Amino acid sequence: MNFGLLSNKVLRIHIAYWIVFILFFTIVWGTYDHNYYRNFMVQLWSLPARLVLVYGTICFLLPKFFLKKRYIKFIVLFGLLLFLSAVLQRIVMLFIVEGRHLPYRSQHYFKVTEFMNTLLDVNLALILPLAYTLYKFWNNSQKKAQQLEEENQKLIKDSNEAFIYLKKGKALQKVFLKDVIFIESLKNYVRVKTVDKDITSYSSISAMEELLPEEKFLRVHRSFIVSIVHITSFSPTQINLESVVIPIGRKYKESVKIKLGYY
Repeated sequence: MNFGLLSNKVLRIHIAYWIVFILFFTIVWGTYDHNYYRNFMVQLWSLPARLVLVYGTICFLLPKFFLKKRYIKFIVLFGLLLFLSAVLQRIVMLFIVEGRHLPYRSQHYFKVTEFMNTLLDVNLALILPLAYTLYKFWNNSQKKAQQLEEENQKLIKDSNEAFIYLKKGKALQKVFLKDVIFIESLKNYVRVKTVDKDITSYSSISAMEELLPEEKFLRVHRSFIVSIVHITSFSPTQINLESVVIPIGRKYKESVKIKLGYY
């Protein structure tokens, strides 16, 4: 892959975005007094503060703090970055724009109403880039999860000693299917009980059901999947797995009876 061409392409996209951004708000605000040149210059001189906020957030704060779930630090540092960006814009407005491109000068540099308007104006530029960046991170995580499931499916089909990988924190843990006793749903997570340990992994019970081979595992409840190999006894209402008792859900009774040959 030619990273030089990739960088140039990304740079061109970013430049095109900011040109469209400036022209859009030039036209929007210019329709008020039809002085498009003045509004263009105001938007152009507002660009440095907006660039500081946007790229400081998406290139530094987002990956370093937000995506690592360090939310308090992210909020504090984002607030500080927003404040500094607003200060920068007020300086540019006061010493360059006002009096040159605007027919007035502010009486108070830190007047609350003017400074709050500046905060909102600078923050407006962040909405679309932030939303797009978050979508990209989410989409990439979905692709990685799908790729992991596909790899697990392939391992199950191709390996005599079948195993899967479970995501635990930032690591992947190898689990042999012969050791799995049951799987329990915990909302956005699943608890995988094996012969020697418990593993909590980020997944859903439905995703696990699709991943596991039907001939070895059985869905018996909306919250439970059991290993057929580890069933010691069962009745119409419950299944015994060594020392664990798992209830059979009403929705799954008939399929359990058929699968286990209970008549």
